[in-house]
Amino acid sequence: MSDSSTTLRQLKTQDIEREQWIRFLADFTKQNRGAHAILEILGIDEIKHGVETEDRHFSGVSVDAKDGESTVWITLGDVPDRHLTHGIYNVTVIREIPPTEKQGAVLEVETADGTKTILQLTRPEAFALPPAT
Repeated sequence: MSDSSTTLRQLKTQDIEREQWIRFLADFTKQNRGAHAILEILGIDEIKHGVETEDRHFSGVSVDAKDGESTVWITLGDVPDRHLTHGIYNVTVIREIPPTEKQGAVLEVETADGTKTILQLTRPEAFALPPAT
């Protein structure tokens, strides 16, 4: 079991109601854009377990929920050659671990087959540009 999955169990998660997914993810994007991200997949078996990417800028997260769809899109990267869009299909649960004083927010997206995608973010201000003079 990975360190991140153990850590998630120790922290208080908040399930996001399905009716709130669109608004919540839009707010989550606004609050965290620019943070550095780690994207990890925790499958129900070791074959589906691994880190998708590390240390990419978080660009945004959204959900396609129209007509019964439940697909979450996570976009990372700040330049074209480092761009990654990760799709998560058949989403059943979206959870958040709010940021703390020391670490950024964590988003957990669970699918119908039990696979969990974990988006771990740094605090956005940790990488903020200094004000222009």
